[in-house]
Amino acid sequence: MFPEIGSREHYKTVCFRELALFYPCDESYRKSAQKLNRALWRKEGQEVSARTMANLVEREGEQLAASLEKKAEHILEYHGFNTNGSIKHQEKVFGSIKEEDVMLAREKVCQMIEELNRGQEKEKQIDILELHETFEDPNAIKANISIDDVCCKKQKAEGRERRSAPKEKRDMLNNTVAHVQDQESKTYTLNTSTVSQMMTIVLAFLLSNGMLCKTGSLVFFTDGARDLRGAIQDIFSFISFKIILDWFHLKKKCKDLLSMAINGKQVKNQILTELLAWLWLGKVHRAIKLLQDLSQDQVKNTKELHNLITYLDRNSSTIPCYALRKKLGLRVSSNAVEKANDLLVSNRQKHNGMSWSADGSTCLATLTCLRRNDEHMHWLLHHDIPFQFDAAQKPAA
Repeated sequence: MFPEIGSREHYKTVCFRELALFYPCDESYRKSAQKLNRALWRKEGQEVSARTMANLVEREGEQLAASLEKKAEHILEYHGFNTNGSIKHQEKVFGSIKEEDVMLAREKVCQMIEELNRGQEKEKQIDILELHETFEDPNAIKANISIDDVCCKKQKAEGRERRSAPKEKRDMLNNTVAHVQDQESKTYTLNTSTVSQMMTIVLAFLLSNGMLCKTGSLVFFTDGARDLRGAIQDIFSFISFKIILDWFHLKKKCKDLLSMAINGKQVKNQILTELLAWLWLGKVHRAIKLLQDLSQDQVKNTKELHNLITYLDRNSSTIPCYALRKKLGLRVSSNAVEKANDLLVSNRQKHNGMSWSADGSTCLATLTCLRRNDEHMHWLLHHDIPFQFDAAQKPAA
């Protein structure tokens, strides 16, 4: 009839769990405990402590993560995959997916190129024969998926000894956040502790919602991290997809590395402006040549300059013609997942003086994600996750 509890533990109603679990998603445990005690009219000696709320959140978050992982494993096995995302039954897998991409008409692409080239210098004009990417029809996509890691400070295992030297760098924790959007602009947010776990959860979500059996393109937007790119290629190697490097991450990376590599702010700004102009047009080879042709008196750190050249060369296949994509009305950034990072982690966990345990950070972010998807009441009542777009009728972020 009732779940098992501890020796001095009370049964918790749905209303109590809703307040105790989701108040801390917005403010500190101390303030959440004060608010909960006022709402429940708890007298002195009967108050719920902040530590009790933190334990409740961590326990519920662990149960939620375990339930999500179990559901994902069941979905993967049902569709012919192993629990790690590898293919188990090829006939079953390929019988339930469509690899047919739907691209924009060549005439429309050529028309937009002509408009962009009008009045431009010859070397800055776009040539359709030089473009390595295709242009998906935004009205016929499988999904747009943005994935990113968000960091917060890690809690110290124990207090620092007196007169001990401070650490050069503070230890950090990672949460991996994914934002999935379908062709009807319905969205769903996911949170896990690792990139590899996120990939299997995303695959299970796409299968559960029948998105891989639709015609259209599967597009990933990332910040260029090698582990993320490798994980996508490992899990989704059975189907065609494309990876696009987020424009704002690319811009920030160039700015940061040039600041360390170039001698003088004014010279750095001039080089950065020209570099971004080439990258906006998708001309990565021309951007690399610009960096290689810099004179020695302009460079103060050759190592950082080499790092930037290596970064651009390594990600050249994921750097499209951003100017043309924007002209065609296609996405050029992963700003949707950046906003999700703020909502799930940063707004709550990245304040001065805050540090977190690995379980505490992930569990709180997982519960916040559950509420963001508007699935929290279903979880509280049925201890299950719908894992469907329709559970939350929200417009695109």
